Amino acid sequence: MTDAELRNWWPDLGAVVSELRASGHAAAADELIDAVRGGATSSEILGRVGVVMRDRRPLRSRLSPPAVKAWDAVLADVFNAWPGLRFWHWWARVRGLFG
Repeated sequence: MTDAELRNWWPDLGAVVSELRASGHAAAADELIDAVRGGATSSEILGRVGVVMRDRRPLRSRLSPPAVKAWDAVLADVFNAWPGLRFWHWWARVRGLFG
């Protein structure tokens, strides 16, 4: 899947990937693309994307406001599919701040 195909298929994730590449974080963009490619079902894709975004959360603060909005929209899609991930994303932030 190319970046252009991703923008057509999932515009919010495509915007995040484009912004990550433009800001010098191509490895994170590639991880998101690989998460999409690696999933056989929509649930797997959403779960994998959620894990990458949790692991790469510090990059969110380096994105432009429109890309942050797209990042949040992608996470909303993930949390709608996997409500339990919301806790683990919160816990990862707490651990990053306090542990």
